[in-house]
Parts: sequence; structure tokens; C-alpha cells
Amino acid sequence: MTNAGHEGHRARLRLRFEKNEQEPLAGYADYEIAELLLTFVNARGDTKPLAKELLRRYKTVYALLHADPNELMKVPGVGKRTCELLALVREVAAHSLREKLERQPLHHRKDVEEYLRFHFGGRGDEYVAVIYLDNGNNVITTEIECVGTVNQCVVYPRDIMQSAFRCKAAKLILAHNHPGGGASPSESDWNITQRLFEICRLLDIELLDHLIVARDTTVSLREHPRWPALPGRPS
Repeated sequence: MTNAGHEGHRARLRLRFEKNEQEPLAGYADYEIAELLLTFVNARGDTKPLAKELLRRYKTVYALLHADPNELMKVPGVGKRTCELLALVREVAAHSLREKLERQPLHHRKDVEEYLRFHFGGRGDEYVAVIYLDNGNNVITTEIECVGTVNQCVVYPRDIMQSAFRCKAAKLILAHNHPGGGASPSESDWNITQRLFEICRLLDIELLDHLIVARDTTVSLREHPRWPALPGRPS
């Protein structure tokens, strides 16, 4: 394709984005989204072949945004600026979700799931995070409490309680990811939930939920019949 052809194709790609104000990316193939992003790095060249190759390797835009920069740089045509652009898009999206979460009372689990899935989904190791809230369900802070291997992360309720006291939290949500993709709670997930629930009850802090974040889904242990019950109350 000639330079004029590249320019025309790129213009049409951007025009589609501009014309659809409600859903700018509706109708785009995944490689076309990557192609559009790459035009901000390569202003004149044909970005379609590289975009197709990246989606062939990473399958989804999500996986591409979370790809290891060292691995990305091995793809012919990918340079430092491309890695920086993808990292910037990823971090801006995460920041906006975090702002949305922290600037309004937390009443809908969907918003928490969206943020946590984006934050955790692309990682290859296991993280445990806690969202600390006040009595009005306003988010005080979200903290990574520990980092583990691909299938293990040690959680210390003592550390979580120290953080809760430090930020004067009245409620909290425990969350961790399953890098392998499955979202079924393990016996250790239930054990830490039970321990943390009991400690929170003794210290007059409410454990609202324990969420497991997998690549394509999120599971709420609170919605499971096995969720711990307060003394004298049904679960």
C-alpha cells in the first residue's frame, strides 16, 4: 500500500471512531483497535500488519495491554514507544476506574468487579487486595496486602487489621485473583474468609465480601451459602 493509501485507510479508521459517539469502538475488530492505537506511534507507516501479528500472538486487546514489555519488544516492529503507549492506555484506564470507585459510595458490586478484574486480570502471580470503606460505603483506600506465586499467597489477618485501624475503616472487602483462570473458591479461600470474618466481628468491623477475580469472571463468596453467619443469625 502506498503512503497515500496508508493515510486514507488511517483516516477512515479514525472517522469510524469519531462518527459513533455512543460506542466509538463498536464494530471494530480487535486488530483494528490495536491498529488505531499504533497510528499514534507510527504516524505514516502501515500499522495493520503489526496489529494483526500482535492480536495473533495475544488473542485479545486486554491481553495485549497487559503483555510483558520484554516479550513485546521481541515482536518485530515493536519498540519502546509502542510499549509505553500500551502501558499508558492500561494505566489511564485503571486510574479512571479507581477514581470512579473512590469518589462515590460503593453500592454496586459490578463497579468493584470491573476495577479488580482490570487491575488483577493480566498478572501472572497472585495478589491479595483489601478495599477499606467507611460507614457510608465510601472507599477510603485500596491496598495490596500481599503478593504470592502463581498458586499461593499468604494472607495475614493481623496486617489487614492494622491497615483497617490506620485508615479508620468500618468495613472492608477482601479480594484476590486466580491467575490460572478458574474462579471456584478453594478450601484455603474459605478458611481465610472464616478467620477474617471472626476477627472483624470481634473488632466491630464488617467484612462485606471476599471476591475472587479470574480472567473472565468474578465470584462473590458472600453470595455462597457457606458464607459465615453472625451468632444467632442465619447466613
